[in-house]
Amino acid sequence: MNDAVINTGIIVTYVLLAVAALSAILFSIYHLILNFRKAKGGLIGGLGLIAVIFLGYLIATNEVYEGFAVSPTQSQWIGGGIHATFMLIGLAFLAAVFTEVSKFFR
Repeated sequence: MNDAVINTGIIVTYVLLAVAALSAILFSIYHLILNFRKAKGGLIGGLGLIAVIFLGYLIATNEVYEGFAVSPTQSQWIGGGIHATFMLIGLAFLAAVFTEVSKFFR
């Protein structure tokens, strides 16, 4: 195949991907504004997720071990992600236990 055809196809694909991503973001914002009362739960959940990630970042240290080519900031973000993952797994476990216990008493 001709390189010009392949390059044109790749550029068109990137443009369409950008249009699709922008459309998804703009329509989400549009419906969020129109149906704000219905979106409160999702927004609260999103803020909770951001809070867990921020807490995980604050707990993590910026210690760098020998043999790894990362900066102290990258090390803290990696540690924060690991801590946030553990916190979310724990919260999911607690939610599952709470659901089962509350079903038992109904």
